[in-house]
Formats: sequence, structure tokens, C-alpha cells
Amino acid sequence: MARAQHLCLSGLLTLLHAGVLGAQPVPPPTALPAVVEPAPPAPPAPPAAPVSMPAPAPTPAAEGPRTAVIDAAPIGVDAAAGRYVTNVLREAITALGFQVIPQAELYDAARRLALPFPVPTDGIFTLERALQAPLAVTAEVRAAQGQYVVHLRVRVAVEPDERTHDVTATQFQLGAAIREALPPLLVPPHVTQGTVPEVSAATGEPTVTASTEATATPPVRRRRRPRAHPQRWEVSVGAIAALGPGRDGFVNALIAARVAYFPKDRLGISLSADYVNLRGREGRVSNVLFLAGVETAVDLLPERRVFIPLRAEIGYLPSNGPVFRLTAGVSFSLARRVRLNLDLLSPTLWVLPESTPVTLDLGAHLVVGF
Repeated sequence: MARAQHLCLSGLLTLLHAGVLGAQPVPPPTALPAVVEPAPPAPPAPPAAPVSMPAPAPTPAAEGPRTAVIDAAPIGVDAAAGRYVTNVLREAITALGFQVIPQAELYDAARRLALPFPVPTDGIFTLERALQAPLAVTAEVRAAQGQYVVHLRVRVAVEPDERTHDVTATQFQLGAAIREALPPLLVPPHVTQGTVPEVSAATGEPTVTASTEATATPPVRRRRRPRAHPQRWEVSVGAIAALGPGRDGFVNALIAARVAYFPKDRLGISLSADYVNLRGREGRVSNVLFLAGVETAVDLLPERRVFIPLRAEIGYLPSNGPVFRLTAGVSFSLARRVRLNLDLLSPTLWVLPESTPVTLDLGAHLVVGF
């Protein structure tokens, strides 16, 4: 009996101990959030009136001169650098309002002309004529001290020399430097080299302002060379004294009549018939000397119409033989159609049957042109 009570008491203690160990506190109930009634939806706003957006302005067509942009030549650098510079040139020149010739047309003309690469100066001029382009642009690309050096070349058809400019920049600044250097090189020939046209940011076309207005220089008139023979035909009459030097000196007298024709100024042909009074074996004799020659003139004082006539003649003296004469002198203008020619140095060779004397002739001729 006592044992049964002991067992019951042990079981009761065990149950109490288990209850103490397994009991857990119960958390307080969490308050439920208050339910908020949704606000009634706002009435929809009235539709706004449609706003008319301005249509984008069309890109203006280039109206500048046709321009041949020849591929840039890479010299000692990668070919990609040359292609990059070529693209920058084409884009920048197009933005300035010039008509860049398509590459297909450019390459076709270069192949027909068999031009080398890089294109030399005379080749650029030939290409401009073939493409009927007044302007051509190219470049040469090099590298120095870690930077690119671009030698820009602009060929204006009406100018004798190329316009050149060197641009030095890194690979990150090269494009901007080329775009900045181009406008001064593309100034038209009638604009002074010191003025640079501004480029409109809106249209990309060159604009002229009061400070950069083109100063048209008056054309330089080429000074006309005075004509030594204003008229094509000339007739002259004069007197000549033929002096025979040496111990056995003599003097022959000539009365000359000459007609000359000048197809060009300072170049003419002449025919003359001279009455000559010669020293003969038994006294003075008369004869007629026929001469043909060519004539020109050299400037002495062209502003005052003073020239040096030069003439070479060959003739024949009947019953004697050939005659050769070289003449140099001075020609003075007396009136619009009248001149006075003085023969100051005129050696003459007379080929006679028995001898060949030489005379030094002095003469004066009155020349009339018509």
C-alpha cells in the first residue's frame, strides 16, 4: 500500500516537473491594422489641347563650290589614321557648305588619269580639271613624338601655289584641330587671307559679318608692252654713207627706199632698192642695189617709244656681186605714225669680181607706217 502511494507521488512530481519545463509564454495578440477606407477616385482631367510641334527644318543643300577631297596619305603610320583624317575632312568640308564630290566619281577620275598616290601637285590640278572642280583638298599624316602631324594641302584652281597648313595633335584632339584649321584654308581667292568666315551653327554654312566682309581687290591690269611697230606696213626713205676704212679709204653714197611688212610686232620682212654712187676704176659710177631682209627691235626706252632696230639683209649689185649687211641703230618716234631711224652700226660686205671690200655704213631714214 505504501509502495503504491510512493509510485503515485513520484508520478505526480514527474508530471509537475515536465509541465514546468515545457511551458512557454504566450505572446500578446498583435493589434490588427486599422482598415482605411480608399478615397474616391479624382475625376479625370480634361484632355489638353494638342500642341503643334514645329517641323524640323530641312538640312540646306550645299551650295558651295564642288570640292574634291582626295584620300589622306599615311606616311609611316597605320592606314587607319589616313582613313580617319579623310573622313574628318569630308565631314568638316560638307559642314562648311561645300559640295564634296562622291568618292566613286573621284576614284573613277583618278583611275582614268592613272594618278599615283600620294597625288602630286600637278596631279591634283589635272584631277580638278577632269572633275570640273575649282577646289581640291588632301592631307599627309605622319607621327612625331607621340602625336600626329597632319599636313593639309588645299589646291585652288585659279592660284599658282598650294595652300598648306600643319596640324599637330594627339589622337583625341586630332579631329577638332583639323576642323579648326580648315576655314582659313578655304577662304575664296577674292577674300584677303587675313579674314576667316564664321560658320553658322544652325545651318553649317559660311556667314559673312561686317568684320569678315570680303574685301574685293581690284584686278591688277597688266601693263601693256609698247609696240615698236604699231602698223603692219612701213615705208621709209633715207640716205646712207658707206665708209671704206684703211689706207685706200673711200666713200659710197646711197639713197635708199624700203618697204616693210610686220605680221607681228618686232618681226617683219623688208625689200629695198638703193641708188648707189660708187667709186669705180676710172671715177664715180652709179648702180642700183636690191636688198631683202628681216627686221626686229629691242626696247631701249619703251615708255618714250625709243627702240633699237636690228636688221639683216642680203642683196645683189648688178655687174658686181652679192652684198651682205647687218644694221643696228636707234629709232625715235616723231608722231603716231612717223619715226626716225638712225643706222649707227652697219657693216656691209661687198663681193666684187676682183676684191671684197667692207664698209661701215651710217644712215638716217624717215619711216611712215600705215
